[in-house]
Amino acid sequence: MTASQRRPGPDDAMRELLAALVDPASGHGDALPRDTARTGEIPLTEGQRQLWFLQQLQPDATTYHVCAALRLHGPLRPDALDGAFADLAARHPALRTNILTALRGRPQGFTHPPGRTSPPELTELTGRPPERRDAEIQHAARELLAVPFDLGRDPLIRARLLRFAPDDHGLVLVLHHVVVDGWSLRILLRDLAARYSARVTGAPAELPELTHQYADFAHWQSTAMSGTARYQRALDYWRRTLADAPEESTAPPDPRGPGDIEQPGRTVHFDLPAAIVRQVTVLAAQQACTPFAVTFAAFTLWLARAARRTDLVVGVPSSGRPFPELDGVVGYFVNLLPVRSTVRPEATFAETVQAAHAGVAGALDHDLLPFDRIVKILGIRRSAGRPPLAQVAFQLVDDATVGGEADDWYGLAVEECRILHDDGARCDLELSLRRHGPEAIEGCLTYDTRRYRDSTAEQFRDDYLDLLAALCDHPDTPVGPLLDGGRPLTTAHED
Repeated sequence: MTASQRRPGPDDAMRELLAALVDPASGHGDALPRDTARTGEIPLTEGQRQLWFLQQLQPDATTYHVCAALRLHGPLRPDALDGAFADLAARHPALRTNILTALRGRPQGFTHPPGRTSPPELTELTGRPPERRDAEIQHAARELLAVPFDLGRDPLIRARLLRFAPDDHGLVLVLHHVVVDGWSLRILLRDLAARYSARVTGAPAELPELTHQYADFAHWQSTAMSGTARYQRALDYWRRTLADAPEESTAPPDPRGPGDIEQPGRTVHFDLPAAIVRQVTVLAAQQACTPFAVTFAAFTLWLARAARRTDLVVGVPSSGRPFPELDGVVGYFVNLLPVRSTVRPEATFAETVQAAHAGVAGALDHDLLPFDRIVKILGIRRSAGRPPLAQVAFQLVDDATVGGEADDWYGLAVEECRILHDDGARCDLELSLRRHGPEAIEGCLTYDTRRYRDSTAEQFRDDYLDLLAALCDHPDTPVGPLLDGGRPLTTAHED
């Protein structure tokens, strides 16, 4: 598959449904501008301003760092790699952007002309034994992740090239979340492969044309979004869906003890057993839905059992790209959707999967409002150090949704490296699943160590996997016996 043949992602169906149901002329201002500045001062999105604010509170925090690493086998051309990085920064202005502190202490975006991004820093590790090379990549990644970014001064992308031998290299990338999200990271890896190959062969890179950039989206969000018809529909949807929603949906904390204040986030890394992945895939096909719906439904049931309640709100990230023209653009688009679920113990798991599918589809259909705007509009209380509304998050991402191949480097055999590091805790619990093959799903359970011990988080993981397997084994059996443990769950009106 060429890079221009993008596979449809999970949000595309929602956009197509909207296009079929909504008259394009009904929303004034519902079109992206094309003339936003590409260099100099640029507008920021609400999400970027929020991340900037959090960084001001904790300048040394590394919670919002994003990492990717590759192992490159074959005769790498360092000059072509340096040129590919320059091409990447020229194509994606977000990589040349800083967040400055302007008048009255307010943040202001500033995009530098091409040439701002430095080539990868070379670390010579020739002679390292083969069995140590993967560990060196892990060490380099953790080292880069541990260094805070100055959002106003530093280039917000760092790259390090590890040379083990003339035909064996490691490449580590670390970026700040304020200029990139998970979807964007897949775009960067795809585009870097295409640009490197073009530099080596002299042929044009096979990449889709970009008619818009992130600054266009930021300008539209700040000036035109609230005047659109779909903004009003989204506003009505969230007011209706979250009316009287619980303000807390989380597993109870461990008895108070010596919490890790210096590093309040840790991550349990694991792989879903292939047998469970097959079960999930088969059940999703039977229910005419996605593996996301199956794994998310099981997660809501696990949370219902842990939290002892049937009315839950779980944060689910969406791509946050309301226009198809933005599908190939790099930037911080991701939006957290507060998906509300009502667990029915008498329902079968198959019925619970269908309900989860419908709930997430409805949220995606109305994902225009940034999460913090939803919290503000609904008047939801905030407390220091605690995320409002959604204290637990879930996601399953599929590498195939961006299109193109991140490992399609001319003359090289390339594999992605899974970096095993502790993510900063953005909420109490966050389960992130990543599907990268027919029977391969990786998992990361990130938890707040001020609430949960390491052993508790490991038990959460084991309980979820056991529950997922049991539910997939018996999709037509009521879920209640797997939930109550002999005790009734709390309903929305019994708090």
